[in-house]
Amino acid sequence: MKTTLVKVKAKLLIEIILVLGVMSGVKAILDQFQIIGSGSIGIWMGILVATFFYKKRKITWYDVGLCLPKGKKQWFNQIGLGLLAIGSILLITFITLYFLEPLFGLEKAADATDRFSFFLGKPFVLILYIVIGIWFGAGMGEELMMRGFLLNHLKELIGNSKTGWALALIIQAVIFGFMHSYQGSRGMVITGLIALSFGVFYLVANRKLFPVIFAHAAFDTLTMVGFYLSESAA
Repeated sequence: MKTTLVKVKAKLLIEIILVLGVMSGVKAILDQFQIIGSGSIGIWMGILVATFFYKKRKITWYDVGLCLPKGKKQWFNQIGLGLLAIGSILLITFITLYFLEPLFGLEKAADATDRFSFFLGKPFVLILYIVIGIWFGAGMGEELMMRGFLLNHLKELIGNSKTGWALALIIQAVIFGFMHSYQGSRGMVITGLIALSFGVFYLVANRKLFPVIFAHAAFDTLTMVGFYLSESAA
């Protein structure tokens, strides 16, 4: 019995390593060729590998929360949770900028926004990027990867208990923050805390992904539009 459990956990750990390895490996290769959207492409390659592992275990993405709300009440509740999740982003950003940054000397990468300069002055490219890069790539892709796959896998690996969920939430948040290292230490802290918050909202929503996908994509859309308007006016 104990040997079987060890084998199961070893398999889970290998799956996590392979999925994250494919994701980061594809991104690293595409970055060498300066391919736009390398992060999103890497994430979806990782999701394909995760889908393969899920199919072998007869698990679907629906089982980990990929579904639209049903009925007016569910739509109202899940959009409400999504709006609260957006509020948590604003609160986390405020706390980081005005308390954590001066306390720990956090820094913003000087070139953090350079990767988005390709759509400046090009409204059609901006719209295309919002649809493909933000809603499909960051919103749906990152939430499938981080909450749908990684958080659930970590919980199974550590143990299905309150402690297991807590550790899984923290680990996936650290990984998500590290994925945004190009933003500097300040960006890593903000995105890590957001991942922690989104993980909590995912659990509060009974492991439904729609609220966090909506919040993630909507906030990133507003951020990109704001960046576009501010830089265009400069």
